[in-house]
Amino acid sequence: MALSPALVSAHGEVSHKNEITEIQKTSIQSSTMVKTMIYSEINKTYITDIKPIFEKKCFDCHADVKNIPWYYKIPGVKQMMDKDIREAKEHIDMRKDFPFISHESPLDDLKSIKKIGTKGGMPPLRYILAHWDSRLTDAEKKKLVEWATKSIELLQVETIEK
Repeated sequence: MALSPALVSAHGEVSHKNEITEIQKTSIQSSTMVKTMIYSEINKTYITDIKPIFEKKCFDCHADVKNIPWYYKIPGVKQMMDKDIREAKEHIDMRKDFPFISHESPLDDLKSIKKIGTKGGMPPLRYILAHWDSRLTDAEKKKLVEWATKSIELLQVETIEK
């Protein structure tokens, strides 16, 4: 008696590849929806509490420059400023709201923002020399750290639940 493939396999010739793919698709879609909801929640707080700070202190380099200083026209200075702005946007581009355009993940961006709020490092000294009011105040630092910390917690909870 010859054994047919249907007799050898437990389910005959039924394949479960499509079922696994559908389960995986549903899981990915669910994860994407959760992440989108978390990003939306983080962005709401960003727009009301953090974006006004960034507009005053960060957007000249990390978004669209609104007030070009008079010294921008000086040969050499223009090229240096253009290079600094280009590099700043390569790190984190804030022209769109959260999540930012970045070479890092949104979670890593938040960790960097938290670090800046606690340890400093932005803006660079060269920028501060020409823009004394560009330093973050203690109140602004506190807001950044609180927002980043809460946002990091939200993203980490989503990652743990996967």
